[in-house]
Amino acid sequence: MKYFIRIVDIMIKFMIPLVIFALLMGIARVVLDLRTVFGSQTIAAAFDIMVTNILSMFIVIELLRSVIEYFAVHRLKITFITDAALVFVLREIMIGLYQHTLETGMILALAVLILVIGGIRTLAVVFSPERCPDMGGAQHGSQQR
Repeated sequence: MKYFIRIVDIMIKFMIPLVIFALLMGIARVVLDLRTVFGSQTIAAAFDIMVTNILSMFIVIELLRSVIEYFAVHRLKITFITDAALVFVLREIMIGLYQHTLETGMILALAVLILVIGGIRTLAVVFSPERCPDMGGAQHGSQQR
């Protein structure tokens, strides 16, 4: 088990610079896409590219937060993962609404998905190991008598 933890730590150490590099490339891409804003015939088409790229950057930032947190405490926090999932779903909704391509069924499905992910995140906060360190048998949310 000790070797496994050491190997995972080494892999995480290599992942952090790669994700930071990806963030820098994403920022460079957003800056380069400014040319399309000025050169486009319609602002709507140019902003479509910009909005997509910027929202994608937020997803990478959430994933980087998750990787850094794993490196610090040696466990994945479900709240960071659900945050990244929520940002991804919201990104898809914003892009679909902006491009006017979402149908009613897809909007309802994405709304249900947001509710489920939000519920999972809420449960992860309520039953967090930091709040309830004695997860083995104590009643959570109620006082013991």
